[in-house]
Amino acid sequence: MNGLDSNYEVFIAGSEPLGATYARQILEYHKSARVLMVEVGAQESPVIGMNLKNAVKYQRDLDAFSHIIRAAVQPMSIPPASGFIPSFKAMDQDPTLSIVNRVTQTVGGMATHWTYCCLDPHDDELVQCPIERSTMRKHLQRGRELMNVPADQFETSARRELVKKALTDAYKPRGIAVGSLPLAGERSEDKDTLVEWSGMDTILGDFIHSKDADGQNRFKLLSECLVVKFETDPDPPGKIKSALVRDLRTGKEKYIECKVFVAACGTICTHQLRWNSGIRHKALGHYLTGHSNGFCQVVLRKTLIDQLGSNNQNAKTDPADDIPILLNDLEPQIGILYSPSHPHHTQFHRDAFSYVTVGSQIDRRVVLDIRYFCMLEVQESNHISFFTQDRFGCPNTDIYGMPQPTFHFEATAKDDELAQRMMREMCEAANVLGSYLLSTPPHFIPRGIHGHTTATTRVGNDPNTSAADKNSRVRTPAGDTVYEKLWIGCAGCIPMQ
Repeated sequence: MNGLDSNYEVFIAGSEPLGATYARQILEYHKSARVLMVEVGAQESPVIGMNLKNAVKYQRDLDAFSHIIRAAVQPMSIPPASGFIPSFKAMDQDPTLSIVNRVTQTVGGMATHWTYCCLDPHDDELVQCPIERSTMRKHLQRGRELMNVPADQFETSARRELVKKALTDAYKPRGIAVGSLPLAGERSEDKDTLVEWSGMDTILGDFIHSKDADGQNRFKLLSECLVVKFETDPDPPGKIKSALVRDLRTGKEKYIECKVFVAACGTICTHQLRWNSGIRHKALGHYLTGHSNGFCQVVLRKTLIDQLGSNNQNAKTDPADDIPILLNDLEPQIGILYSPSHPHHTQFHRDAFSYVTVGSQIDRRVVLDIRYFCMLEVQESNHISFFTQDRFGCPNTDIYGMPQPTFHFEATAKDDELAQRMMREMCEAANVLGSYLLSTPPHFIPRGIHGHTTATTRVGNDPNTSAADKNSRVRTPAGDTVYEKLWIGCAGCIPMQ
């Protein structure tokens, strides 16, 4: 932070995609505004916030990317085990009420390793949205433009057509639609078997280098700097005065004043920052939710693969290859779409994840990932709490000295019933396509492992049940007003009435 000038209008805590969206909108539509973004993590690529999966190595070998994901995610609260207790264990965490809780603290956030699937919500999923339906659809379209979600980029994939046809034949008679997964990224112009996946850099675009009339950079990123708290102005109340920032390398701290402040640190850390700032509306941290997730891998049925026939280009160029699929065939990206009769989000594809790899046990071209997701009931009692000390009086902090979260989550009987239905339907779909890979039969993924927990900072019209209004302006602890200069932007902003 040495030599940092103070002439910034907008302060953004966090560099995840929604923080980047705030920056992009401000830089694009306010031509003189200057934006300061502060990120606790490091910049891990030469391009600010680039998706690390764009490296050719990882596109040619998806499994090799799994260790990148494992290294990127950091647990926030681990229930204590018996015996020796190392540092940063959450002594007050009840293991029966915990979920897997991990965050990505790096420049770009989850966008450095995430494949964005940008489906349009079904109307049934927007029933309680406080934003008018047509306006919400326009916002979603703008989001797709910023994330660069083009038309289908995978139409040349032989496996895509194979999987889509098999599923369509099975589900069309039941009135269930099969379609392509809209992904944020596009095929490389230089080599169309490579994909340029979107990241924070995609959202910011050329505005990351924009300058004002005096030749000053309008965007500044401080990495490896922690936003400790927001300071409120006692006169008048309800106004944010500054942000306290700590340089993690030097330990030096500085108060930074701006006209506008945005907290965009993700579901857990946005709540953490607000709590540490004394901004504690009664809904903050409550209504914690996510989804149930079933997963398996199948080996495509030989009768399906044989349908590709000898006309496939790979069969012509390499007669010794028994599999008529190009070595660099784009991955299939297919889904059975959500509907009231099929209340699941589904993905039939191949991707890198922290919890599974195919390895060398079988040719990866014939392996398909199948993932099913279903929603959970939203309950006020499911929440995240923070305390500065645990029950033994010891400091209760994370690795950066911030208050450590404790999770309180319990699924309902309805949640379990829907999850079991989801598992049955996933197995039915898997049987259409092939047989299970022995190492990954159908099973449930622990809740929270994806980092998809949400709703702790949700927006809404009811000041009693939402931590921010429908315009993402943060409510004061009393809930009767909003802070004059503070907005939030994270995956936890779920519109609810």
